Amino acid sequence: MKQLLIYDRPRELNRVAHRQLRLSPAPVSFGFARAVNSVPLVVAEFQRASLDYPIVFAGAPGAEQPAVLLGLSQGDNLFVSDDGGWALDAYLPAFIRRYPFVLAEKDGGEDFTVCIDEAFAGLGTEEGAHLFNSDGTESTVLAHAVKFLTDFQVSLKQTRAFTERLRELDLLQARTLHVQTASGKASMLDGFQVVDATRLAALKGKPLQALHASGDLAVIHAHLSSLQNVQRLSARLDRRQPASNTIN
Repeated sequence: MKQLLIYDRPRELNRVAHRQLRLSPAPVSFGFARAVNSVPLVVAEFQRASLDYPIVFAGAPGAEQPAVLLGLSQGDNLFVSDDGGWALDAYLPAFIRRYPFVLAEKDGGEDFTVCIDEAFAGLGTEEGAHLFNSDGTESTVLAHAVKFLTDFQVSLKQTRAFTERLRELDLLQARTLHVQTASGKASMLDGFQVVDATRLAALKGKPLQALHASGDLAVIHAHLSSLQNVQRLSARLDRRQPASNTIN
């Protein structure tokens, strides 16, 4: 059973136990993400991701966080091809790019430990770049991965603060997508929220000025613009299975 959406067997990296571990170079298969129809997104990615994906806010009420929709039904990622490739015309979210590495929180605090998914097919002891040098220090490959993870964690913290500001302004509202195929089969995608454009337009004075000064307003507009990409998801589904779809 997968943990953390795309990780099967995450394990803390250990310079002794994993001294001989190597990471194979490209080509990379994204088969590990084939069964996820959404992944978390950080604020720094909104502008670029908004060109390809619908950006929504998912999670329990009061704990929503941004995510990109990758498919219109549970367990279906429309951006992973049969051979494991990611759609060449689409942005690759940082959540996916950090795989097979991940930071795990230690003791519920601010400290984190670097983990790796031992189920990743690109790991071995015969080919690829070593994760640790012969003296047990981090290799260049691992150091680069750790920096990426650290930067992502910083962005994640900023994103949580951004989402909390939206909640404080009561700008989030529940939204449901209804999808109907040409054969008449209907499905529903719910459990997420979006910014209420009407409430946003009604903001005035200091709250609006604060959103503009912080850069939040530009991020919000990228999110609202991205919702048009539901049609692009439908088009991808059309190309995979001939039946056409309509979005209500």
